[in-house]
Amino acid sequence: MRVFWVVVTVVFSLLAALAVVGTALSLFGNDDELVASAVILAGSLAFAAVGWYRLRVLGRRALAAARDFGRWLPAAGPGDGDHPALIARLRRASRRATGFAVGWAVVFAAGATVVTLVGSAADDLLATGVREPGEVVRLFDPVKGAAHIWVRHGDRTDEIVWDSGRDYHVGDEVTVVYDPADPARVRTTDEKNEDRVELGFGVVPMLAALFGLPFSIAAAAGWRRRLRAVTRTGWRRAGVSVAPELAHGVTRGKAVVLHAGFRDGTAIALRRSAAIRALPGMPAWENRQGWVGGWGGSMVVAFEDGPAVLPAYAIRERVSRSRP
Repeated sequence: MRVFWVVVTVVFSLLAALAVVGTALSLFGNDDELVASAVILAGSLAFAAVGWYRLRVLGRRALAAARDFGRWLPAAGPGDGDHPALIARLRRASRRATGFAVGWAVVFAAGATVVTLVGSAADDLLATGVREPGEVVRLFDPVKGAAHIWVRHGDRTDEIVWDSGRDYHVGDEVTVVYDPADPARVRTTDEKNEDRVELGFGVVPMLAALFGLPFSIAAAAGWRRRLRAVTRTGWRRAGVSVAPELAHGVTRGKAVVLHAGFRDGTAIALRRSAAIRALPGMPAWENRQGWVGGWGGSMVVAFEDGPAVLPAYAIRERVSRSRP
């Protein structure tokens, strides 16, 4: 359920960002799309707010369900509890993840702005440019790639991107619209002739951000949850060992399980294969002295001498190490 609401929040936040750009351009351009942009903006913000609220509710429920920390951590002993240096490390990891999310959001907004500006330039040319009759003199319609038409008008012949879906033939008459101050800036009433290079500078970052932004937001939210959890539970000393993860008695590739043994004779098994897999020297960990904090799906393993704090989640609740 959390994943669903994360997706809802991210998708409608992206739509709201696009609507903000569209609304701003409509205000400055005084065009007829202002009402539509404003409606999209209001609706997107509403759904994003609902998604954010549901995530907060789920977070409060998880906190309420985790009040008995004894399911994952033993009672705090001498030397356990607060550890400012490790908390500072955890805060840095959270800020770094949030920074990545903000960076991807900026990339998406920049790409959306470029795409919107390119489209707006074509619309402005249609509204303010000089019109004259033209004739299609050549067609280029490849199976893959952009199609083009060549149009003769006045004393010029211009190549125009053909993306309207209209069926052309050599000799067809079209209406050409051009900028008298820059005759190379040209289009027809049907073909926008948007600059593919400029459009690419907007589309490519947007596609990259659509891939990176959801993951970075999920990572930032995860680090915030772990920070809240560890702040609430404090840290417990533990001997951390590494074992390969088994599935039906067979090792699952490079995935590993962390076994954290506490001083009261209990232990907990943790998993975070994606983050832990590449750490150097990890297979040699055997009862390495470290710290464990958090609960359930929001646990952290840390060591005073490094590496960085490790995000983890409990495979099962804490059990006695003497138990089979």
